Amino acid sequence: MNERWRWRGQVALLAVCLAFVIYPVLPNEDVINSDWPAFATGAQLIVADPQHMYDLHVQERYQRVITGGRTLVTPGIEGILPFLAPPWVALLAVPFDVFGTDLGGRLWILFGLVCLGCGLYLATGGAQRRWGLPSAILPAFASVPTAVMMLNAQLDGIVALGIGAAIALRSRPYLAGLALGLTLMKPQLVLPLGVAVVLAGRWKLLAGWATSGVALLVPTLFLNPSWIAQWLAQTRATVAPISREVDLPHFGVLLPGPLQSSGVVALTVIAIVIVIVLAWRRRDDFAASAAVVIAGGVLAAPHALPADLVLVAVALAVWGRAQWFDWLALSLGAVVCATTVAPVPAIVGVLVIGWVCLRASGVTSRSPAPAPAWTR
Repeated sequence: MNERWRWRGQVALLAVCLAFVIYPVLPNEDVINSDWPAFATGAQLIVADPQHMYDLHVQERYQRVITGGRTLVTPGIEGILPFLAPPWVALLAVPFDVFGTDLGGRLWILFGLVCLGCGLYLATGGAQRRWGLPSAILPAFASVPTAVMMLNAQLDGIVALGIGAAIALRSRPYLAGLALGLTLMKPQLVLPLGVAVVLAGRWKLLAGWATSGVALLVPTLFLNPSWIAQWLAQTRATVAPISREVDLPHFGVLLPGPLQSSGVVALTVIAIVIVIVLAWRRRDDFAASAAVVIAGGVLAAPHALPADLVLVAVALAVWGRAQWFDWLALSLGAVVCATTVAPVPAIVGVLVIGWVCLRASGVTSRSPAPAPAWTR
């Protein structure tokens, strides 16, 4: 009977995964109501007007054409969703924008989902299996954070692919570091990972990661040396009291004006320290320590939105010992974070991510379960 119910559950999860893949190609999917217009704006500006890629007034003119004159009504957005990502993200979006706003956006979403699926497959030891899928892939891919990522056309699938490829290549540190270059699409989500690599003295891994960073940086410097400075200056606009953040540093912006910047920095450092300490507790268990660092990246990020919770699903999949209530808590938390206003998402997000980190670190369990076979 238990086996029958297990198979029914697997079939149900598979159906949800297929629904996620099918949804972006349905005619009722409106890619304008996502973050795709911002990426498309960056793609068009980097080709047509690279000198003003981070000029919000110029962005507004381009984005109104992309959206057909439609504007957002979200408080604080001021009519458009600005492109504030690293310049290499704009380069990545160029081939998708060639297909036009609608088709290009759908392809962009599907690309992110494929990257997430491949990242989960690699992160959970799928490349080491002769057949079948690791059991953690389905609940991770079928979770609500994946739906939020899909509906927002966000980049977290690419980050997940970088993490998964690095885990699969961990016996070849330099190549693993090269794979981590994909995480630089959203570098704010991997701060604890960077600190952990340095503290562990994984210099070959760090060298590969740095090589990927240089490979992304050089073309942008060649095209426009001022882009990096402009991007870093604009990142301040992403951290605001009204933002639907899910990270601990967000509470810093709730302080009085002069203390906001220092508050965000202080809470970022505190979160990184907490994550590193929890990961160090399980340093003899690769799956557990990796899960803490991956989920902790969202906790410590100066800017993390509900879509970024998909990396917490990746962390649970890497850990390999999550129970049904862990997946349920993550999905319910993602629903609350995606549908409520600040500061509720930050409160719920910190609680959910903190729970995952504590679970993986063994704080909530007297006798941790054996590590997954693929990590031994």
